[in-house]
Amino acid sequence: MFTHRRLPLLCASLLAATSIAAFAQGKQPEKEIPPKTAVEVGEKFPWSGGTIDTSITLPDVPETLRWSHKDNAGISPRTFLKDWTGPWNAIQFHLYSHKATNSRFILYFSSSNPATEGMDYYSIMITLNFTGWKTFQLHLKELGVNRIPLGFDQITGVNFSASGWGNTPDPEAVVNITPIQLVYLPPVQGPRLTDEEFFSLINLDFPGLQNVKSAVENNDLALAKKEFVKHIKAREKPVWHFDWRKFNDPESRIKGYNTAGADKVVNNLLSSCGIEHQFGEEIDWSINPTKLKYSEWTWQLSRHPFWQTLGRAYWATGDEKYAEAYVRQIRSWITSNPVPQNSSGNTVGSRWRTIETGIRMLGSWPASFFYFLGSPSFDDESIIMVVKSFHEHATHLRTHPQSNNWLCMEMNGLFHVATLFPEFKNSQEWGEYSAKRLYDEMEIQVYPDGAQVELAPGYHGVSLSNFMGTFNLAKVNEVDLPNDYVARLENMYGMYLNTASPQGHCPPLNDSGWTGARGVLKTASTLFPHRKDFLYFATMGKEGEPPAFTSTWMPYAGWYSMRSDWSPEGTYLHFEVGPFGAGHQHEDKLSFVIVAYGQRLLVEGGVYAYDSSQWRKYVLSARAHNIVRVDGLDQNRRSTRDYNLVTEPLKNTWITNKTFDYGVGRYDEGFGRDRALKVTHERAILFVKPNYWIVLDHFIPNDDKPHTYTSWFHYNTEKSSPVENLENAYISAEPESPNLVIAPLNPKDLDATIILGQEEPEVQGWVPARGYECRPVATPTYTRTGDGQILEPWIFYPLQKDQGNPIKSITQPEIGAYLISFVDGAQHLLKVKIDNEKIVSVNMTITDKDGNVSSAIVVE
Repeated sequence: MFTHRRLPLLCASLLAATSIAAFAQGKQPEKEIPPKTAVEVGEKFPWSGGTIDTSITLPDVPETLRWSHKDNAGISPRTFLKDWTGPWNAIQFHLYSHKATNSRFILYFSSSNPATEGMDYYSIMITLNFTGWKTFQLHLKELGVNRIPLGFDQITGVNFSASGWGNTPDPEAVVNITPIQLVYLPPVQGPRLTDEEFFSLINLDFPGLQNVKSAVENNDLALAKKEFVKHIKAREKPVWHFDWRKFNDPESRIKGYNTAGADKVVNNLLSSCGIEHQFGEEIDWSINPTKLKYSEWTWQLSRHPFWQTLGRAYWATGDEKYAEAYVRQIRSWITSNPVPQNSSGNTVGSRWRTIETGIRMLGSWPASFFYFLGSPSFDDESIIMVVKSFHEHATHLRTHPQSNNWLCMEMNGLFHVATLFPEFKNSQEWGEYSAKRLYDEMEIQVYPDGAQVELAPGYHGVSLSNFMGTFNLAKVNEVDLPNDYVARLENMYGMYLNTASPQGHCPPLNDSGWTGARGVLKTASTLFPHRKDFLYFATMGKEGEPPAFTSTWMPYAGWYSMRSDWSPEGTYLHFEVGPFGAGHQHEDKLSFVIVAYGQRLLVEGGVYAYDSSQWRKYVLSARAHNIVRVDGLDQNRRSTRDYNLVTEPLKNTWITNKTFDYGVGRYDEGFGRDRALKVTHERAILFVKPNYWIVLDHFIPNDDKPHTYTSWFHYNTEKSSPVENLENAYISAEPESPNLVIAPLNPKDLDATIILGQEEPEVQGWVPARGYECRPVATPTYTRTGDGQILEPWIFYPLQKDQGNPIKSITQPEIGAYLISFVDGAQHLLKVKIDNEKIVSVNMTITDKDGNVSSAIVVE
């Protein structure tokens, strides 16, 4: 096993070929702290999986554990140290990779907490992108945290796993593992790059760097830094989106510019996630001052948008205090936050989460760098420090790419560094790699119907904006991208048109609020001039041509959008029946929302801050959506790691014509914590154009026991009242506004109530408002108990402003038939047939007030 005596020599010998990790924190101890072995390797220490190998070793490590991923998807030691507390702050081990397969495995340390459901552990994801030996030193505070582990004093398991967490065992992946030791890492400051290392990473033959090269060859690094800054300021290319040389131009000054926001930043009053915090003279970038310890606050503080606020104020006023504040703060950040190594930084409290790393590089850092490049306060040493950090950011992004919208931000950030600093030796590879990844992702994470696989319009926009961010920077710098780079995005822009409500917003699906579509489509109309329908919607019909379609079905996303027309006063329903998606998901299958006559009438939970509050838990849950609970249990697709992405279009029924729309969805994935309750919920929605919708809820249990079905529908107002002439029917009662009638077609034995702003025994009757607030909404709630198959039919009838309820009565002339009589004398007779555990036909005969049959709707 390892001996302390040889450890320093061993690490030193590996440093030249490997990167040693780090995020060491705390004070340097007065005396050296010897390491302690936490996990042994050898004949005397059995593992479940793996074989002892004496052919691949290190000094003082005569035995290693050989792990072939094709033979064992996971391995773990049978004995290990259970208490890791003490003077150590990191773990250390060495890994020999037989081949750079680029496959991944997770190393996780269980610390099982009986008070939580599921696994509690600390972890690190390792990518086999190297061959030979590599040393891993990982700070305990930088390990990933899942759920609520008890602590490092209660380690209950050590596991290496090449399956799960998005990983699949690679048959060519073979590694040798040394013992795992607890070590102490002394504090480290950023940037990690020394001057010598920095210039070794620069292409000194790059045009304009002759003086830098000469200074480096003469070992005059002070002069080399000075000449490098001269070069950065003298070069004509590359360019940012504004010309930094105009910082002192009189035309940049703005008389009466409001500097209030910038003055807060100067005084170290910084904001993250909409919550301000007053720092003292020094900024502690690691703290979390929020009441609920909202992790996003610490992460997003290090996106640094406030440095752009300083930059705009500097250009508008010429006041050097804004430049001084920028230099002080960015030096503080770089110094106190060294880049982690052998770790993605995607852990609670980290300032190097890859999403922030990418966001900094694509926006706030290059923008502020060029805002202040001409300032005398931004001295040569500070400029070099920032450029070093740009390189470290790029290396971090290149090493730890993630997936979905995160990957788009990461690759866009990497492309920005590669394009803006072509002097780096790796810039060409970074640029080509990031551009190709983004190009490929346009197909990998975008369904053929145009929906991004996370199925949240807001995050769809994140990916799209980052695809375009790379295009825009490439365009101004004359960097070549594939000829069809933008053409691939037409379907993504099409998603906005396909799903947009008459108000001009995409619905609040999963972790999205109502997402604006008109501005996006205005941009799209310039990129795709042949799409006159983009321009038509963006300008509310003032320009362009109306779309050739009205209602739409997106068969990969599983989204129905039913519209009366394209006018802002039209009627609209969005119905989601698709897969769970690749992230940011809610338990919301079969939910729907309604917009009519310029007003949102039926809404759902939308998105709330990613904290641990009751509100966050609520919006994720089924009860925040317009769906059904069975026997007090909710949908629970989240309980499986399988995101259930689709590779083929869904074969759901979809009919659309001038008279009606009809779509069907089914939820058959189980209810409850373990999804053991097997009841299928089939929901069909019929749009009787242009006025109202029939919703047919069909419940099919897999047993003959009675079950209780609870349906929720969330109005967009606190005000509601019963409909006098219709049993168990409600109407939203917002004065001077359109409203919505919700009426069961079979009210017999149906319990009905309104829930408004309830917090106990569970949260119900709320939707997110601005910031961290929620607002109460009237929520008609219906409950029925019965056995066998049950059909629960509803009518949702939107009313124009000042329009009275047009429904006179609802009766049942026979089983499966529902007669809706209207105040004006018209009658609509609905007949529904169920066979073979599904709705097989829907027939509606519409008779006008004069007794004439005006139309018949038949769905089979």
